[in-house]
Amino acid sequence: MSMKIQSMTGFGRAVIENDKLKATCEIKALNGRYFEADIRLPKFLYEIDASMRRMLSEKLERGTITCVFNIKIVDEQNSSQEIQINEALAKRYLDALQTLSTNLNVEFRDPFREIIRVPEVIGTADREISDDIKDQIKELTMMAADNLIKFREIEGIATGEKLLQLVQSISQDLILVENEEDARKEALKERIYGNLLEHVKEELLDPNRLEQEILIYLDKWDIAEEKQRLNQHVNYFITTLKTEPKGRKLNFIAQEMGREMNTMGVKSNYFPMQQAVVQMKEKLEQIKEQVLNLA
Repeated sequence: MSMKIQSMTGFGRAVIENDKLKATCEIKALNGRYFEADIRLPKFLYEIDASMRRMLSEKLERGTITCVFNIKIVDEQNSSQEIQINEALAKRYLDALQTLSTNLNVEFRDPFREIIRVPEVIGTADREISDDIKDQIKELTMMAADNLIKFREIEGIATGEKLLQLVQSISQDLILVENEEDARKEALKERIYGNLLEHVKEELLDPNRLEQEILIYLDKWDIAEEKQRLNQHVNYFITTLKTEPKGRKLNFIAQEMGREMNTMGVKSNYFPMQQAVVQMKEKLEQIKEQVLNLA
């Protein structure tokens, strides 16, 4: 195969450890019609979220992605943060709480504990992260994504083999349908002739006219075009599976195969052929289920 088939589910993990950074990235992927990512970056790295989301989308294409980080910055210059205290706000809270205590006649026992609970009173300044650290986090994420792809490819091998077996089996069922064509025509002729004899005396029948009407009837229920198109779709599915095994494209081809099978089932009007069509449709449903798991 010129392209490796990939399952949509999988797991990838990568680690970076140097004198500036110790970090781990884990990516879990599940089935999804489109690309959706839950990237759980720490607050001080939110600014690279958009670029990382774009990079992951281009690399992974489809699936529901959860990306989790464990980051420890070793470099003190990068890791230090200034503590900020808003004294003016704390005083306003103190005055308000004391006024409330007096008005309600309720003892105000521990004003300090109450004031420091207010998020705006004590906080940290925005952490300054160097571009080098940001680039390393991006690199780490892409390493985890590459490992996820390797996992997907391993899972995809089994899926690809199963799909190939199923679609080739449909080709065999199509041969069974073709082998029943002559028997179907004879059965239809006998049925039409038998129905006529129930209502019209045999000596009154015009053989030439009867043969003409039977040919018109058979032409109405002819499935040659459906068989040809189904065979083309089957071959196209196999080619795509070997050269461009994308789940979305294979799903579209499977839908076209289903349309031809439905028409064949209706027009066959002959049990052995209808039975073969049912077998094909059963295998097609398995194909659709497998294709939904491809990236």
